[in-house]
Amino acid sequence: MFKLNSRNKSLVFYTLAFCLLLVTISSCSRDIHYHADLVTGEQLFNYHCAGCHKNTGKGKFLKGIPANRNTVLSSQQIIHKINANDGEKVKMPSFPKMSQAEAVAIVSYLKQM
Repeated sequence: MFKLNSRNKSLVFYTLAFCLLLVTISSCSRDIHYHADLVTGEQLFNYHCAGCHKNTGKGKFLKGIPANRNTVLSSQQIIHKINANDGEKVKMPSFPKMSQAEAVAIVSYLKQM
């Protein structure tokens, strides 16, 4: 039978704490797209984008987060940034699991802000 001494107890505790942290972090992903209650572009923007770009779309200049309101980017360019953001050195997270319909709804809302 395996007996736990104080060193082994600490090892078990820290291992369990680390595993719990990993599970918590992975469950906090904003790329989870099972949110049937969010259907409008505004709701989707507020859920996925407003945390960084504010609900006004003005961004946070001092933190280097650009405004996405009144952007000169085309709708297709914005959708690409939402879904891929590949090869770019940016802080913006991408949402590869987001459906085309969700991305279009966000862009439509953004363009009418």
